Amino acid sequence: MPGASNMKKFKYLTKDKISDLPETPGVYAFMKGRDFLYIGKAVNLKNRVKNHQGERALGLAEFMGYIETKSETDALILENELIKKYQPKYNTQWKDDKNYFYVGITKEAFPLVFITHQPRNEGSPTSFIGPFVNGGELKQKLKELRKTNPYRTCKTIPKKPCLWYHLNQCPAPCLPAVALNGQRLEAYDIADIQGKEATGSMVTFVNGKPDKNFYRKFKIKGAAEPNDVAMLKEILDRRLKHEEWPYPDIILIDGGKAQFNAALKIKNSLKIKNLKLQIMSLAKKHNELFIEGEKKPVLLENLPRETFNLILRARDEAHRFARAYHHKLRDKALLH
Repeated sequence: MPGASNMKKFKYLTKDKISDLPETPGVYAFMKGRDFLYIGKAVNLKNRVKNHQGERALGLAEFMGYIETKSETDALILENELIKKYQPKYNTQWKDDKNYFYVGITKEAFPLVFITHQPRNEGSPTSFIGPFVNGGELKQKLKELRKTNPYRTCKTIPKKPCLWYHLNQCPAPCLPAVALNGQRLEAYDIADIQGKEATGSMVTFVNGKPDKNFYRKFKIKGAAEPNDVAMLKEILDRRLKHEEWPYPDIILIDGGKAQFNAALKIKNSLKIKNLKLQIMSLAKKHNELFIEGEKKPVLLENLPRETFNLILRARDEAHRFARAYHHKLRDKALLH
């Protein structure tokens, strides 16, 4: 019988002692010297090995080994590992590692989730969960998980959101917002106390970095009482009429659906030729990002980390700039 340490988990019997096998789940092996002829798994070791009587592998074997397991699933997993390790002559399954299922999750801003038989990194670094025995059951579980935890399944990111996004089951890395870092972004905010000394700010980011040469501040003229939407309309109207200032690729508004719609209305009403800019608005409550051209807002946390950071940084910088100008005007008024 083999004396190698890596076989010590097996218990060994001669072929005439099949009746001494336990009636439990486990893995069995037919052996000749130190060579494995065949490895199998069983729900009931005794009954399964008896079924091999008369077969070539058992006829050539000098003795057999077995390992008891807690369940049939454990036996199946162990069988797979042993077959891959020892490559028994009479096993045709498992040798190519294509009978188990693994879930792969790439380490990216928008992780790709997929099922594979062969866990290995291809392209992006990937972590694997498994092995799983039942492929159908695994697919169903992932389908259920996707409803509450949307994930990406497309290997190549498409140019526009697909059906999974519209079913709220994909974070949609294909949305225009993912390209923010290579564009010109203007962010706006308003500061006031009950409409008094109301101010607006415009800060500009180019290629992800603030460009203070293009910061602008506005003293609100038209609003006699607090009305963020009306004040926003005034600021955007005044800004967009300054054709000598380079127009941005994206305008980011601090506000929800009302502010978003107001910005769209101002943009469309001016009918500026060759104006190619996209309106976005960030609502504070849930950090939802409204994007021109998209029917539903996107959760900021579902965007790539670089985009997430840039949007928050631009919003906060616009807020800081507006507040600084507001305090300056308020202090000046108090002195008078």
